[in-house]
Amino acid sequence: MNPGRDSLDSRIQEFRIWALTLGRYRPSTVKRAVRRIRSFSRIMDVFNPDQEKLLNFFASEIERGVKPHTINNQRKDLAAWFRFLNINIEMPKIREPPVPDPWIPSDEEAMALLNAASKLSRRREVNLRNSIIAYIAFFGGARVGEIVQINVNDVMDHGIRIRSEKGEAERIIGLPDEILADVRKYIEDYRPNSDPTALFTTPRGRMTYDYVRNLAKRIGAFTGIKKFHWHAARHWCATALLKGYRGAKPMDIRMVQIHLGHRSLRTTQRYTHVSQQEVAEVVRSRIGEIFQGSQKMTESVQMDESGPRSHGAARIWTGVSGSQSP
Repeated sequence: MNPGRDSLDSRIQEFRIWALTLGRYRPSTVKRAVRRIRSFSRIMDVFNPDQEKLLNFFASEIERGVKPHTINNQRKDLAAWFRFLNINIEMPKIREPPVPDPWIPSDEEAMALLNAASKLSRRREVNLRNSIIAYIAFFGGARVGEIVQINVNDVMDHGIRIRSEKGEAERIIGLPDEILADVRKYIEDYRPNSDPTALFTTPRGRMTYDYVRNLAKRIGAFTGIKKFHWHAARHWCATALLKGYRGAKPMDIRMVQIHLGHRSLRTTQRYTHVSQQEVAEVVRSRIGEIFQGSQKMTESVQMDESGPRSHGAARIWTGVSGSQSP
């Protein structure tokens, strides 16, 4: 028997507090886990899970073609809940395919997205706030969960203090004076005081994770770059600093690591690798040059051939492999 709704709500509230504190889970992860637990409570007893029923559920998900990443997230959310309840139960871990290269906006796309952030609203104060958030994401490499946690007293003379949402050390992201001037103007003239500590607020209080995520969707829709999300801005920041933005001197990888808050240098090194897309573009260009050069040679030989035009072409292409035309 599933527990009563009141009992489940009460335990979920206890779980939420435990997960955010002793469990050390990220706020976004806890929010997702709570949704998942409520969903599972409609199909199984989440207080006394049956091993066979649980495995049957995951088997049906696999047969339905649910993505391995989604299934593993389901497993992680249930594992957190069972850990809270001190329940030991076996759950499958699905092997996921290699992660593809992340989508990284081009420099032109990044500038278009930044420009769009300041034009979404008819209200000047909202546009200023949105623009600041975009600059912190693109030039500070801040994650969504880190942006919503920024407080007014985190604004410093040369940057903004960032509290990591992944258990990493606090860091300070340096920002240009022009951006910091906009931040101070926003605080002094426009910021709703619905939350006395939060930097980014709405009339209802501190800006939420979902609010900022939706902002990215609106920016993407405005520019026509619908696949844009905030983590792509973080990817762009890492790449721009490591490779040098428009001819600027590349930054030392250890400094980029600190700027992004990566715990491991290996994470930062991912952005120094040549992506599959870059390889494809270089090869495409190089093969295009070879192909165009071969066409010109073919046309030249065809003009000089006294026999049928096709013979000239045959000499060029068979000559590449070392054979001779008959």
